[in-house]
Amino acid sequence: MAKAVTTREASTLVLTDPRFSKDIKHWGAHARGEIPPDWPLLFIVEGKGLLTTDGDTHRRLRLPVQRAISPRRVQALRPDIEAVVDRLLAELATVPAGEETDLHARFALPLPLEVICSLLGVPEDGPLREELRVLSAAAMNSEAGVEEVQNTVGRDFPATLMSLIEQKRADGDRDDLIMELVAAMDEGQLTEAEVMGNLVVTVIGGHETTANLICHAVRGLLTHPGTLADARARQDAGENPWPDVVEEALRWESPSRNLMFRYATEDVAVDDEVIREGEAVLVPLPAVQRCPRSFPDPDPELFAPGRPDVSRHIAFGVGPHRCPGASLARLEAEIALRRLFDAFPGLGLVPRPAARVPSLGMNGYQELPVLLN
Repeated sequence: MAKAVTTREASTLVLTDPRFSKDIKHWGAHARGEIPPDWPLLFIVEGKGLLTTDGDTHRRLRLPVQRAISPRRVQALRPDIEAVVDRLLAELATVPAGEETDLHARFALPLPLEVICSLLGVPEDGPLREELRVLSAAAMNSEAGVEEVQNTVGRDFPATLMSLIEQKRADGDRDDLIMELVAAMDEGQLTEAEVMGNLVVTVIGGHETTANLICHAVRGLLTHPGTLADARARQDAGENPWPDVVEEALRWESPSRNLMFRYATEDVAVDDEVIREGEAVLVPLPAVQRCPRSFPDPDPELFAPGRPDVSRHIAFGVGPHRCPGASLARLEAEIALRRLFDAFPGLGLVPRPAARVPSLGMNGYQELPVLLN
């Protein structure tokens, strides 16, 4: 059904070359009716939105989101992010010593969820933030049936968001991402369906991936105690080790499992193979990010912040579809990690495997059990 590319060079070609499109009209198997109608992801890849368009349409859809989370606006969020982190850590501090707790549910996930909801203008009071979290998890569940995915993405998510928009219109809200998108819709720049699609992608991408990043960084440090000691020594010496930790976490365990399908619009030579016109191509990040050709030293299986080639990672993608929220995710993770390890210097993993989420797109955990002290 699809081919996969597993080197950085091949992945970069597929992600940046205009001969590979995000538009499903170029997928030969789909055009021939070979894709089963009960395939759960069919409803998503058939959509017309930020993740499935190219060229001028993609630029038009991306621009409002890109403006809302520009690096300058992200830096202005630092005090708000620090306040959320400190509040979550204070709540964790009430856990009795020696008692197991889920760091994913109590820290890594609520931090980016609160930040993205604040950017969107979702009220702090009431059930909406929790509803959006539940809908996001359901939308990314690759074990769900096709009807469940259709109902989540095509009905429940838009209905929840439209209810919020109507409430915000009535309240006269203006200064948030949701109302910026609504203003673009009112001016004819976006359709209602495009606004809904943008918001769904922003909600999911704005918190699920950052939660994964934080968890992977924590696990990387706690399974490599010498690396954690080095980070603490650098911090004690007045340096800031956390950007290096975050970049290595992005390489070692990317927040996303796969960068989804591109479709060849003509025959393209990739490495020693030819991807034929109409074939779908997947970019499996775990293979790409630990490719010894791209990350030869130290061993790519090791969590090694400061490795000289770490900037070659493609955790946020490359090219026109590169994640617009990369600077926000980095900032949240850097603040979260520094303050977490300062607050709980005895933090340790519970000695059992952490269950992963059943998702083709997300590379994350159902839980990350830890002992705080």
